[in-house]
Amino acid sequence: MSAFFWRALRASGIGIVLGFAFFGTMIRYQILVPRVYGFFQANPFSVTSVSNVFAWGRDGFTIDPSPIRVLFVGDLMLDRNVRARTALSKNPLYPFAHLPEHWFSSFDYAVANLEGPVTEERRPPEKTIDFQFDPSVVGILKSVGIRAVSQANNHTYDQGLIGFSDSRTRLQGGGLLVFGDQIHDDDRALTTSTIRGERFAFLGFNVTDRALDQTQAAQEIKKARAEADCVIVMMHWGQEYRDRPEPQTRLLAHWLIDQGADAVIGGHPHWVQGIESYHHHPILYSLGNFVFDQDFSIPTKQGLAVELDFSAKQIVLQLIPIQIDLSQPRVLDGKEKEIRLESLAAISDQNLAEQIKSGTVVFSP
Repeated sequence: MSAFFWRALRASGIGIVLGFAFFGTMIRYQILVPRVYGFFQANPFSVTSVSNVFAWGRDGFTIDPSPIRVLFVGDLMLDRNVRARTALSKNPLYPFAHLPEHWFSSFDYAVANLEGPVTEERRPPEKTIDFQFDPSVVGILKSVGIRAVSQANNHTYDQGLIGFSDSRTRLQGGGLLVFGDQIHDDDRALTTSTIRGERFAFLGFNVTDRALDQTQAAQEIKKARAEADCVIVMMHWGQEYRDRPEPQTRLLAHWLIDQGADAVIGGHPHWVQGIESYHHHPILYSLGNFVFDQDFSIPTKQGLAVELDFSAKQIVLQLIPIQIDLSQPRVLDGKEKEIRLESLAAISDQNLAEQIKSGTVVFSP
């Protein structure tokens, strides 16, 4: 071979070695990962979840098999103007008509906060805002791909104890997993499900009109921790129409993680609130509305859905901003999504800001 060929080969070899050294440094100091995630989020040919391809653990960059993808959406209310708009449209799927086709079913599991009881009879109201969902919604929720619902909120007992018991029976009879209670923090708070061979525990607690029974709650989280590979707590908490949690809400969120929760997801304020990392675990203080009729302000028409990707080494959040128009949520993309994620980053843990702007946040507990 010619001397020129050998010189070229030697030079290319040095380049490859230097390239790998640079790449390793970027990986070691966590410089590259957010950019890789951001790239895949921005390019339509990428897989839906970047963490299907890559994983980031404390010890560096590893190949991750397909994670378990669980979708969580915010407050789902199917009475009042939502019921009227659905009836007027003559389409029972009206609230979900602007979502991508088979959207819920594209995830391994989908969970929502169901903001009221499913029962046939509307009983005399005992409060100003009083919800009752027609029993037909059970089949609708099931058909669109929602698999589990929390009933831990301040509207669960709107039709009394009879209405609540009827709701739970109907939802379970329709094939939905139900967890949580408005006033009890005992075993009614907890349910479990096996998703692709892994055991998931879901717990729901409501503290909007009562204090949490921390003794019972701790017992249920401990039980969940012993039974499940992943423990997720859904909270109904905080003050309405605010974009930041109160100090006592943050303290409670930290306490839940300390008891053994892997992730905490909140609702009730009707506005989206920020994301925090506590001991490398995600806290989403409020997903805001998902299906609602609060057309009176911009923030009440802006929601957040989140895909939690679970694997052995990490939890990855895929953030999905939602716009709600006339009680119909739609998934944002492009510039709309970018603007919404920038707003979310501004009210979140600033250590997570750049990842939030990219739409993907990685936690390595």
